[in-house]
Amino acid sequence: MLSWKHQRAHRFGGRDYPDRRRGVTLVEVIVVVVILTLLALVAATALPRGRETARLAACQDHLRQIGIALVLYDQMAGHLPMVPEGARRDRPASSDGPLKVLLETLGLPDLTEVSDAKGLPRARPGLPSGERPARGFVCPSDPNVMAGLFPAPVSYRATTGDSPTGINGAFAPGRLVSLAEVEAGDGKGYTAGFAERLVGNSLKAPALENYAVAPGPLGDAGCPRPDPSAWRGDAGASWVASNWQSTLYNHALTPDQFPSCLAADHRSAFMGASSRHTAGLNVLILDGSVRTFTSKVDPRIWRALATTNSATSPPARPTEP
Repeated sequence: MLSWKHQRAHRFGGRDYPDRRRGVTLVEVIVVVVILTLLALVAATALPRGRETARLAACQDHLRQIGIALVLYDQMAGHLPMVPEGARRDRPASSDGPLKVLLETLGLPDLTEVSDAKGLPRARPGLPSGERPARGFVCPSDPNVMAGLFPAPVSYRATTGDSPTGINGAFAPGRLVSLAEVEAGDGKGYTAGFAERLVGNSLKAPALENYAVAPGPLGDAGCPRPDPSAWRGDAGASWVASNWQSTLYNHALTPDQFPSCLAADHRSAFMGASSRHTAGLNVLILDGSVRTFTSKVDPRIWRALATTNSATSPPARPTEP
């Protein structure tokens, strides 16, 4: 009787072929492990990037919706929402913020679905009032917004101008401006309307999203060195009131510049725009577009963007007594 080996050789014409049935080698195991590790790293890197891309798109869409609402308001009233001069006073909370004015005038609970003037309810009765969360007013890239630190947080602020006193922007306190006047000045495509700013972290500590209270008036030199006890963590706490704390900002600071500060009498501020986007900070331009800027933007360009008419806007002036 032939052995297994001889039977195999007989089956293949007398030639003996090597047995190809063998185990997996250590080298092959290492190669497979390396490939799987690389794939896992690629997936782990791409997932956060994809989420941030979605958050960035959502934030930009919110600003575009605000832009549409501004156009509708301008068509109805003949001008943009006016920020009362009271926003510069010691007790600015009594005046309505521009976003609140938009909601009440257009008769909408939020601006997420506003598209045109057709079918606008106009002062619809029964709309929620007071401080409440409003869809489309917060940026999902801001962790403090997602933490629910405040009852009515807001990520988008109105532009007051290029100086600490905020006198030459589209939403400078006490100034009434229409889109037609903006177009006749610098042009709507060269004028900022709203921009992002991080919501405070609720802590009285130095942070990009917080601000410090400083003696006024604040001049062109910037914020004085803040006292540790001067920090406030309630930035962006409410879209309801019109004030530097929550709903106004200026281009006296470039994007993400630290620190921001507010004069104790509320008449001047270095309240800069800021965000957590990796791509940069989003700004609503009054032609309805949204542009992204980084901290490397030329300060001259950034300041000019804040004014409605760079050639004829009044120069920065000392705070009124």
